[in-house]
Amino acid sequence: MNMFSLLADEKKPTMQQVEDAFGGNICRCTGYRSILEAYKAMASDAPALTRRQCADIEDLEKFCSKSGKPCSGECKKVKAQPIKIKLGAENWRKVVTTTELFAAFAEIGEDSYKLVAGNTSEGVYRSQSVVHYIDIKDIPDLRQVSASENFKLGASSTLTEAARALRTQASTAGFKYLNEIASHWENIANLPIRNIGTIAGNLSMKREHPEFASDVFTLLEAVGAQLQILTGVDKRETVSLPGFLNYSIKKRVLESVLFPALDDATHRLRTFHVLPRTQSSVSYVNAAFLVRLSSATSWDVAEKPRIVFGGIRASFIHATATENLLVSKNILDPVVASQAISVLNSEVRPDEVLPGAGVDYRRKLAVGLFYKFLLGLDPNQVDPRYKSGAEVLTRELSSAKQDFETNESVFPLNQPIGKVEALAQCAGEIEYIDDIPTRPGELHAAFVLTKQATGAIVKYNTDEAAKVPGYLNFYSAADLDGVPNSFTPIDVYSSFLDDEEIFCSKEVKYAGQPVGIVVAETRAAAVQAAELVVIEYETNAPKPVLDVMEVIKMTRDRVVVVEKNDESPPKSANTVKGIFEIGHQYPLYMENLSSIVVPHDGGYDVYPSTQWMDLDQNVVARTVGVPANKVTVYVKRIGGGFGGKQSRSSMVSAACALAAKKHNRAVRLVLPLTTNMEVTSKRFGQRNEYEVGFDNAGKIEYVTMHVIQDSGCSRNESPMGIFVAFFESCYGSEGYKIQPQEVLTNKASNGPIRGPGPIEGIAFHDEIMERIAKHLKKDPLEVKLVNMQKLDSPLPNLINEIKSKAEYDKRKQEVEAYNQMNRWKKRGLAITPMRYPFMLWNHLTSTVSIYQGDGSVSIAHGGIEMGQGLNTKITQVAAHILKLPIDQISVKTSNSITGANNGISGGSIISEGVSYATMKACQTLLDRLEPVRATMENPTWLQLIREAYNRNVNLSAQGLFSKDVPDVKNYNIWCVCISEVEVDVLTGERQIRRVDLLEDVGQSLSPLIDIGQIEGAFIMGLGYWLSEELTFDEAGRLRENRLWNYVPPGPKDIPVDFRVYLRRNAPNPLGVLGSKTTGEPAICLSVNVWFALRNALEAARVDAGGPNDYFDMKQPATLEHIHESSLTEPMQFKLK
Repeated sequence: MNMFSLLADEKKPTMQQVEDAFGGNICRCTGYRSILEAYKAMASDAPALTRRQCADIEDLEKFCSKSGKPCSGECKKVKAQPIKIKLGAENWRKVVTTTELFAAFAEIGEDSYKLVAGNTSEGVYRSQSVVHYIDIKDIPDLRQVSASENFKLGASSTLTEAARALRTQASTAGFKYLNEIASHWENIANLPIRNIGTIAGNLSMKREHPEFASDVFTLLEAVGAQLQILTGVDKRETVSLPGFLNYSIKKRVLESVLFPALDDATHRLRTFHVLPRTQSSVSYVNAAFLVRLSSATSWDVAEKPRIVFGGIRASFIHATATENLLVSKNILDPVVASQAISVLNSEVRPDEVLPGAGVDYRRKLAVGLFYKFLLGLDPNQVDPRYKSGAEVLTRELSSAKQDFETNESVFPLNQPIGKVEALAQCAGEIEYIDDIPTRPGELHAAFVLTKQATGAIVKYNTDEAAKVPGYLNFYSAADLDGVPNSFTPIDVYSSFLDDEEIFCSKEVKYAGQPVGIVVAETRAAAVQAAELVVIEYETNAPKPVLDVMEVIKMTRDRVVVVEKNDESPPKSANTVKGIFEIGHQYPLYMENLSSIVVPHDGGYDVYPSTQWMDLDQNVVARTVGVPANKVTVYVKRIGGGFGGKQSRSSMVSAACALAAKKHNRAVRLVLPLTTNMEVTSKRFGQRNEYEVGFDNAGKIEYVTMHVIQDSGCSRNESPMGIFVAFFESCYGSEGYKIQPQEVLTNKASNGPIRGPGPIEGIAFHDEIMERIAKHLKKDPLEVKLVNMQKLDSPLPNLINEIKSKAEYDKRKQEVEAYNQMNRWKKRGLAITPMRYPFMLWNHLTSTVSIYQGDGSVSIAHGGIEMGQGLNTKITQVAAHILKLPIDQISVKTSNSITGANNGISGGSIISEGVSYATMKACQTLLDRLEPVRATMENPTWLQLIREAYNRNVNLSAQGLFSKDVPDVKNYNIWCVCISEVEVDVLTGERQIRRVDLLEDVGQSLSPLIDIGQIEGAFIMGLGYWLSEELTFDEAGRLRENRLWNYVPPGPKDIPVDFRVYLRRNAPNPLGVLGSKTTGEPAICLSVNVWFALRNALEAARVDAGGPNDYFDMKQPATLEHIHESSLTEPMQFKLK
């Protein structure tokens, strides 16, 4: 859809335009590279070989961009018409002239209204109690462009249209500066937003919410633009940008923006914005600086400059004191520049905005941007080491490489093919839970959540909720009719230690805990009514406990000591102590937790978005009071899981089932993103206190560790044992003593998120190696090799191989030289080896059936396809074993009948486990067919199957995988990663210049699927280490509960150059058909980028006068934390 829209607008887009266009797409599975690379094949400047891989797209121009049908050109003759629609208590009206608009104003009286064009503001600030929505986007007068002494731009122009108009006008004398504004506006939000969001809409958000850091407002005010406002038909007023903030806009409309002509020779304009993510983000701080010089050859400021910032505080627009200081002075005089920086540092006083960047960072950032402006005015008057500080980090077009071998003799096994669902998925035809058609009489439900993290519930008040049209009922723990109030039943599953309540019955465990559900006729009514249910708590609720150290100091009943160690460590030549803290991460699957429960014939059909059908089946059965054989679970696929749908889905299914039972009607419960983020588990946080003794070569002699885990409100699904097992990684562990502790806090129970245990343990061990190296002033790789297990390890050879491929030694010298030559840009390079000890577990089945009518094959397995390519791999396995073409194989919906008692789809085991079960089922079928084949003379497959059917041979077979199967054993996965990053020291921005990743996958079952898993896992890990920060307010509520303030990586945050190598000539004798798993190892390598980032910052800290010592860098390394770690202060800002 996104690419179709781009092609409809740009008939021959460039590769850069394609890459820029995907900023509105957030993806957790793919890592983006494969998506971008596929669509670049449609670009006009793509290499010829790449373009030949793409079907001819010339005929796209012959289709209607609205309907997708063959275009006759008739729609171009159709003019926009006024529309009136009444939707319950709300009204939608479309007007197409200003006369109609003012008539509408007169008609609605004093009712509330909202003018809409793109209506993108709903993604920032939700509208409340609007009676009339008035669509004005098709009023021509509000989109006109004209030029005289000023340049007039219609305020209802979209940001995309505006940028194009500005570039066109920029070729006219006096308007060259518009190119700078266009470049800035082309990077606001993302292309889909810019295509519908308007200038007027953006400015209106700023007017209604002065704290909004509007890039549009900042730039317009910097150049002295003015706004024209229609007060009636052909009646208008002109106001300044600051004046607009206090202007009464009631029953008036913003008509246009007037840009003044500025002398190209004497005016200098530069604009900036610093974003937490390259695209689809609001600025931490934005800035625009305009100076008029006394002449084209002078640096004397002729008049008061315009120094404008956004994101400081609601009332701050101009840095007035700094502006006054610079009048009639040489702006590049080092003394003047220093004075200006000092004054600016004093007058910029940001307010605290949570969630958001801190006060100190935003102040320094504002000053740093002004310094960038100064450095860029005349590079010849600046110290050469400072010059690069003027530039922003510019991303080149992404490039990538995938290096792997294949064995054609075993095709379709090991064949590089796309996912079997790929084409249907790209066409939007794949069905997820909420795509299932609504049944007659189906109801909707919504959770009611606690707003505080502690206290006891007294009662509920549903009076206001009941007034919502369509409201039916509210159900809480009291309505469970005596059945167990648990979605983690400890009497059924030994993996659970605590019964977590479906609905909080009394004592609140965390903010966002469900206390009940509202059931209504529509989803909108259910969500609205749920917000209106009032929860009354007992007074004097205790303060929530949110920090593990607070727990340890305060009370022992929240601490679980897994293993105690009181031994004193031996003495060593060198000793270091430290603390390694890592935080939470939200899984961010694309499909939120959802469930549909349909009662019929005394039983229930359940359609959940789950990774564990067996748990949903048993919990629903207990909740509605029927045997498990009366509950059937169906899962065709889910939209991502990453561990976050292992146990939490049963809570949603149980709540939904209760409502279905009460009403004896189908009920659908789909969580909104904010609810999903508050209700569900996050990655376990950790605080690791350690002491290490080592000799002068860096060889570790002892390690003592106190590992403190933030478990949230329960002890369930703890990865502590896995952490301990994986901590060793590729190093020795003799002399290591670990004391693990699990701490309960007032947060949602944390849970398994991709690589739980390994990602923390492997990173921690490598952190210790990096720490030792810094203490001894050695290369970290030297220390890692000294401590590496050598027996049967291919890592030393793999390290040499990846070093050669990545030109590591050469680039290391280049990085060191670059850092010497540049004060305000720094680069870092790091190498991380890893051993991932894969251990068998789980219970998985696969049923393979052959149909005698045509010989085709179906597979019904107990795993869950969640985007990882499971169905593709087992299709290839079945085709390989049965010697059939892939199109003869079909994978059916997973269900609790053919997939009864199956375990969790997670932990990297699922693809290999189901592939093994499928292989065994196919082998069983071949064994049954062999006696029949022996009696026939070279039969075709269909002849063989029909003859077997006639002889009453069972043409269905089931295979089983478990940890006890004899022909698959535990094995090691060997990986190495090299990353290079660059940091803008003045802003904290960073760019991953290149990543070379080598992973041992054995003989891949499906190379393209495995590469996709590797890339997706690595990019998810980048979010964990660099941007995905979760914090809680004093009441214990999650602050980052939507994508407005939670920051996973986007398409332009991945490595600029991303090279993935699959180890060659290394089939795995212990794995399934020679393969190794790929779902989780690569996420553990992503810490390598974090290490490279710290290496870059070490150079910055030395330049700032800091010691060349180890330092603790916060995780995630957000822009603010990077800037803080760089020790950058405004007093360091000099021109020479």
